[in-house]
Amino acid sequence: MLSPTVVRPTVVFRPTVVIGLGGTGYEVVLKLKKRFIDVYGSVPEVIRFISIDTTENIQEREKSPDGTKVILEPNELYAISVANPLPLTRNDHIAEWWPRDISAASLISGAGQIRARGRLALFAKVADIDALIAQAINAVREIRTNKQAFSDNFQVSSRDGVEVFIVGSLAGGTGSGTFLDVAFLTRERLNNFSNITGVFVLPRVFANIPQTHLVKSNAYGALKEIEHFWGLSPSNSIEIDYGIRKVKADRPPFDAVFLIDGVNKNGTVVGRPDDLQNLVADGLYIQIGSQIGLDAANVADNIRAYLATGEKIRGRNINYCSFGFATLTLPVQQYERMKLEDAQNLLKNELMASTPIIDLENEITRFLEDCNLAEVTTVLNALTESDRGGQIKPEFRIGEMRYDHTALPTIKELYKRQLDQFEQRTAQELGLSFYRLQQTTTAAIATFWERSLNRPNGLAYVLQFLTRLSQKLDELQQSVQGKSQEAKSNFNALKLETHEQKLKEASETFFKNKNTIQAACQRYKERADQKWKTYLHWKRCDKAAELYGVLRAKVEEIQEKCQRLHSNLDKVYRDLEQSYHEVNRQGSNDNPFIHTIQRINLQSKRPKVAGEDFIRWHREQSESLTNWSEKKAEDVKNEILKFVDEAYYPLTSMTVEQVLADSNPEDAGQDLQQLGKLAVPLWQYELSEIPIQQQHLITEFYYYGVESNNTIFSNPPLSSRLPRGNNNPSFVPTGEPHKVMLFRVEVGVPLFAFNGMKDLESAYLDPNKVFKHLHRNWTNLPNLIPQEDDGGALRWFALALAPDPYKLIVNQSKKYFVSTEQAKRSDDGVLLLGDTRKSAFQSFKRNLPLVQEIANKVERITYEDKEKAKSTLKSYIKHLNQLLKDGNINALIQEQVEMEIQEIEAYLKDLDVIN
Repeated sequence: MLSPTVVRPTVVFRPTVVIGLGGTGYEVVLKLKKRFIDVYGSVPEVIRFISIDTTENIQEREKSPDGTKVILEPNELYAISVANPLPLTRNDHIAEWWPRDISAASLISGAGQIRARGRLALFAKVADIDALIAQAINAVREIRTNKQAFSDNFQVSSRDGVEVFIVGSLAGGTGSGTFLDVAFLTRERLNNFSNITGVFVLPRVFANIPQTHLVKSNAYGALKEIEHFWGLSPSNSIEIDYGIRKVKADRPPFDAVFLIDGVNKNGTVVGRPDDLQNLVADGLYIQIGSQIGLDAANVADNIRAYLATGEKIRGRNINYCSFGFATLTLPVQQYERMKLEDAQNLLKNELMASTPIIDLENEITRFLEDCNLAEVTTVLNALTESDRGGQIKPEFRIGEMRYDHTALPTIKELYKRQLDQFEQRTAQELGLSFYRLQQTTTAAIATFWERSLNRPNGLAYVLQFLTRLSQKLDELQQSVQGKSQEAKSNFNALKLETHEQKLKEASETFFKNKNTIQAACQRYKERADQKWKTYLHWKRCDKAAELYGVLRAKVEEIQEKCQRLHSNLDKVYRDLEQSYHEVNRQGSNDNPFIHTIQRINLQSKRPKVAGEDFIRWHREQSESLTNWSEKKAEDVKNEILKFVDEAYYPLTSMTVEQVLADSNPEDAGQDLQQLGKLAVPLWQYELSEIPIQQQHLITEFYYYGVESNNTIFSNPPLSSRLPRGNNNPSFVPTGEPHKVMLFRVEVGVPLFAFNGMKDLESAYLDPNKVFKHLHRNWTNLPNLIPQEDDGGALRWFALALAPDPYKLIVNQSKKYFVSTEQAKRSDDGVLLLGDTRKSAFQSFKRNLPLVQEIANKVERITYEDKEKAKSTLKSYIKHLNQLLKDGNINALIQEQVEMEIQEIEAYLKDLDVIN
């Protein structure tokens, strides 16, 4: 039987820190840690986890495949607890942003969905949090600096920089209250080659949970802040005073932001936060391992390069991503069910079943006869068997003695001396015979236990056999104890005084007769011989009783071991039963993002798991089942599961890639297409909200998690059947042979196009909702949803503002005028539109005849000298961008100017298309 071996891929990791914020962040980090332990046995040293929350999470646990509980260690957890935060709000560096209408209640059991309170908690403990982040970044950076390779399966990238992932929800108080400051503090510790990726869960998945009435307004406020801070640059920076030091933020807090909703583009709903957290953990796992080779670009690199153009849609950033994650797998849960079923059947039917012994009495008798224990006489004779053969025969020797008046004292002296020797010799010889018999009989019992237990259902047989054997030994012991009592009574009844008296009379008569004295001495000897023989019988009966008692104690000792073994197996069976129910429960929770290949005929490939095979395998491991009596139930279970695992190895060692390679290419292609359909990014948006000419900005990247770099998907016929985006897919080695995972990233969608964004905005604008921002002055940040479509008015307004040869709308004395036929002659053909750029545009938009007139004039100017017009417009765009970059555009009209630039750019593209 082949032994399964774990083959891990050689993966190149960048130094990585994952920071989980709030309850969502904590759960994702815990699940992500479990994924690394599942595949690699431990978390690579080049990866560090941090979980920060304003409540002490009850330490939840995940379980790895071997049953080990996965938890976050103390150095990975930081609970922010502030009993009385009110005094903190009086500090200048906090008072400058703290919203005045929010209560500064204690921050012990969470931020209560209030974002500013989450931020206050961070400010209260900013020194600790800053140190924690710095420590994690320095730790992973040093591993790369020292070029530490911790095993043949791990390599550290030679590329500079650290990958940081900040994970949480934008819906609550802690995650959405701390994510920006954590990013700013982190950014200060990183160089320009590093990436900060935000992965944030949107509020939809929390909608049906109690006490979540602020989730929508919180999310909208957080998204407004993210959108605004994309504009940070060296010339447009902010400074944040954290008390311990001031941090200058002159770069956006994130290089990429993933927004994860509770519904994907196909309408598949993820209803439970736990399911969504699992998907986020899966996506992060692929991202962290998505560098293939020392010089490869990873997910964040690709996204950052794609967004480097800085394009906007309707004045809004497109720096947002989402991902879908799906798995193509073999029926591994069915494998587990089958293995657990067979392990239970092995225990129940092959190791623990109680089978009646048809002829138990005869088997007991044969065993006792084989051990020479069945007849008491046989045991007694064995105890008094002489080394020279035959039985020990006690004899009182009188030898050559004088048959005169000295006969009585002489014979009494001889008796006393020989009696002491006889008793010592008897004890010694019986002791030696007892030891010999004890060794052979206990060895026979041990041999029986070993032989009988190591066979199918041997345990039940041994327990039945030993129970009856113990009873039989008890009967034999009682029988021989009765004989001992009888022999003792007989011994005590045999008196020498009568014979002594007769000898005395014969030796003291006046006329002494030698023959009479000799006859009296002979009768004395015969009585002494009889007494000694009775004594020997008495003592050997005692030894026989002791032997039966020792053997019964040995049997009872083995019975106790069998009972312990039976209890162990009972516990193992219950554990296996529970594991089976857990696997069944997991299987019943159908995951809509897993596609299982069903073409394998499992029953035809199911191995036979037999008791005889198990016992033979167990002996090959130099183990006897008798050892189980001294082992823990967990160890016994592991041995059984190891055997079942090896029996199933031919089935479970099949990989997804092998199955696909052996399949008809059409069938394999259908499986891969289904994988692509399931891995739909977890967001929904209205494509119609995006101008047609800019819809091409939305693109997708495909990352496949495969067992190793040597994948069949790199070559025909499967390479051509693999779902892909605009670019070639990337392959990430995961070391998981039973899975092919697809991490599908979509990037380039502005926030205003999101489904449900208007609903979030309505919640945000609700005056009854508590303050939604992290700074009391951030309410004036631009809305996420730009102005409604103006029927093209903005384009003609923007073009009319361009310099000569256009210059149809001009700004004079801080007022905007337009040259139009609608103006009175007394006004020199010029009509006042408004005092500000915004009011001017509103007036222009409402005057539809004016819009049409200016559109006609612009078109005529453009086509009179198209090249000059294009050159003028390009220069004008450059001029406006420079004004924006230098901060010379008022914040109130910044959004409109950005949208004007986009309209002019779109106009220029249309001219190129016409050409």
